Amino acid sequence: MRLRLKTLSVRLFLLSSLVALIGVAVVAFVISTDYRQNAETRFQELLSANAYNLMGAVEIDENGFLSGFPNLGDARYARFDSGWYWSVEKIGEPTVRLASLSLSDQQIPIPNEIPLDETFQRSFEFKDSAGQNLVGLEAQVILGEGDDLYSFRITANKENLTNEVREFGRRLAIILCVFALSVVLATYFLVRFGLRPLSEATDSLAEIRAGRSQSIEGEFPDEIQPLIDETNALIKSNNAIIERARTQVGNLAHSLKTPLAVMNNELSGARSGKMKLLSEQLGEMQRQVQVYLERARISARRSTALARTEIVPVLEKLASVVGKLNPDIKIDANVADSNRLIFEGEEHDFQEIFGNLLENAAKFATSRVTVSAEKGAGSNQSIMVHVEDDGRGMTQTEISQAQKRGSRIDEGGRGWGLGLSIVHDIVDEYEGTIKLSKSNLGGLKASIELPGRAE
Repeated sequence: MRLRLKTLSVRLFLLSSLVALIGVAVVAFVISTDYRQNAETRFQELLSANAYNLMGAVEIDENGFLSGFPNLGDARYARFDSGWYWSVEKIGEPTVRLASLSLSDQQIPIPNEIPLDETFQRSFEFKDSAGQNLVGLEAQVILGEGDDLYSFRITANKENLTNEVREFGRRLAIILCVFALSVVLATYFLVRFGLRPLSEATDSLAEIRAGRSQSIEGEFPDEIQPLIDETNALIKSNNAIIERARTQVGNLAHSLKTPLAVMNNELSGARSGKMKLLSEQLGEMQRQVQVYLERARISARRSTALARTEIVPVLEKLASVVGKLNPDIKIDANVADSNRLIFEGEEHDFQEIFGNLLENAAKFATSRVTVSAEKGAGSNQSIMVHVEDDGRGMTQTEISQAQKRGSRIDEGGRGWGLGLSIVHDIVDEYEGTIKLSKSNLGGLKASIELPGRAE
């Protein structure tokens, strides 16, 4: 599948992949956000549970001091500067105090601007002496039989929460990336497989265009089989219409040639002015009939779009024939490297174009004519053939005049085939171009671009 935005397969692939990637991104955002919220909730619940365990493990002894052996089941409360701390102290008497081994003689500061809630608790955040971000919880309760308040403070290292969320996000990203890649690859193969019948139909049309087939062959899905059937019917109908047109053109040619020939014979010996004028006009009628019949024939052939011609044998044959007719002129057919060039048209039309050009070049050459061919510039849909001579060449004015439709290069009467007009007609029917310029040999260079390809 070639990545061209104008193709249906690429559009479907890119659109499906984009939708899949957006869906994966949304899923990743929702899952990661939900996990972070749950993790923060669990973190806060763990802190609250540890605070209640702490309150249940501390009491007042008979001397009024705090006593107890809190065991929160977490070794981090015993590791110095871990960020996991707890302390219990009598409000107003900080010397009456118990603290975790991790806190040692440090204090857990509480911002004064944070008020206690209705349960005499408050949450807060701060940085310890090691620069760690901590989340804390304070609860003020009454211990013993008196009315003295005690502050229970417990903290947890927020970086543990951040690291947990980050690690989950990393694993989630890997899983979803693998999933997204799988979706993209699956989309690629589904699109390629699903649109394969269209590619096969396109290839069949190319075979018809190249002249190697007369119809689209094969079995296709029900969704496109009607289109294939209609296309084959259209091709068959088109060929039938063209064949009828060819027959009618042939009949017209035969019906006109005989009367015109008889009239021309009757007037051929006339010498009076009027009769001579009639003879000239009759000759012009014959030429016009021949020209327009030839145009109709070319148009009919071109419309079938089934012909293909290997240009090298044709050019070599033409060069040989023209060389024999002009023994004093050297004809160089430099087409040995062009064996893979194919003209998408009738061989007769190709011969008509370059037979006329070679005859004309040999007529005006001094001693040499060259023929060369190449693939069209920047394209694999055209071929270029150049015919050059070493004659006197043409002025720019003559070139401009010669390239007009209906013109002849030699207005002196030495025509060549149907003249430059019919060459124009053939090239135009094939949507080609004619360019006349000065040759490196010193004479005229005729460059013809025609539909074709390199195989």
